[in-house]
Amino acid sequence: MAFTPDLRKSRMLDIEVDIAVIGAGIIGSACADELAGLGFKVALIDRSEPATGTSGACDGYISTSTKVPGITLELAVESQRLWRDLAAGIGRDIGYSQPGGLMIAETEIDPSALERQAEKLRAAGVVAELRDRPGLLALEPNFGPRVHAALYCPGEAHVSGYAATQALAARAVERGARVFWRSAMAPIEMSSDRLLRVELTSGGEKIRVAAEQWVLAAGLGSRAIGEQLGLPLPIEPRRGDLVVTERMARPLVGRFCASAHYLVAKGNPELAATSEDPRERLGYGFIVEPTAEGQLLLGSTRIFRDGDRSGDIDVTRMIVEEAVARLPALAGVAVLRGFAGSRPFVPDRKPIIGKSRKKTNLLVATGHEGDGITLAPITARLIGELAREQPLSMSLDNLSVDRFCSDPS
Repeated sequence: MAFTPDLRKSRMLDIEVDIAVIGAGIIGSACADELAGLGFKVALIDRSEPATGTSGACDGYISTSTKVPGITLELAVESQRLWRDLAAGIGRDIGYSQPGGLMIAETEIDPSALERQAEKLRAAGVVAELRDRPGLLALEPNFGPRVHAALYCPGEAHVSGYAATQALAARAVERGARVFWRSAMAPIEMSSDRLLRVELTSGGEKIRVAAEQWVLAAGLGSRAIGEQLGLPLPIEPRRGDLVVTERMARPLVGRFCASAHYLVAKGNPELAATSEDPRERLGYGFIVEPTAEGQLLLGSTRIFRDGDRSGDIDVTRMIVEEAVARLPALAGVAVLRGFAGSRPFVPDRKPIIGKSRKKTNLLVATGHEGDGITLAPITARLIGELAREQPLSMSLDNLSVDRFCSDPS
């Protein structure tokens, strides 16, 4: 579905909206859909098209088990529920399913780590079951002897990041949003404390968009825009590599599975510089997930560098070898390709969601790193509450937009 408006008859088009959303990944598209559904006149702006960045190069896991206790887990628990409602009501196939998820134990230390994680998840209201090896094999019989226990969370779900982003953007249009794809943005015009308007160039035409409120949801692009606005947003690219197998009549696993070490790689970015283990230097944590097409996604890395979406042959080889060590039957399955996406990483490992004190009509929703798919619906709901100046359903104090300012007051 093409979203680019036909502007060929006008040299300059002036648009006035209630809210302009910058960025059409999963977060920006979800925000635009939510805001348009609330009755706001919305403009959704992107330098490319929906899901051409991180949201289109991810595993699509809607997870609570991979979250650390605190605000991120609280957001994930609520967002998991919102995803069920969204999938049922959006009227499009977004690849949603709820097969549950497994976190597997591979070392003598892992089972106790899983027990601690299970206790924390249960305290947050998550159903979390510890399974010994027979219980694990009852769910996933193809794991080899290296895997001897697991944490099972039946509420874990999956969605196609690409399809969901496209569907949210499309529904935003149906709800009245105007969209501007493949649009180069000039610097945003501002007063001392407010954003005013921005000039876009799209297909040789110029469009000037003025808005009462603004939502910055540009993922990795948010840092540069924040600098232009005088708002420090220390977002760094954290590359994630995935591998796709051939199609199988019956995939070797039926749900998302991750090693307990995945949490170590996710939560300890300093290992990329300090560890002597080459896998830890790549931020490697084993994951495997079946796709709707009968393939498997294998992964994953967390590397502090940006770049194109093509796979690195050495990293691809390592991912496959590590997967075969856990799923021996994979040795007979062909690998089609490796690819990568860059996650928007924030040093304190929490997303940036809220209203800026420096720019009083600016809302920010960015820096979700690998949790953008999971947290998209709850982020959109919170942005909707901020836009309407309603009481928030969850506190955003720990996610403050201004927490990286030298003077956040």
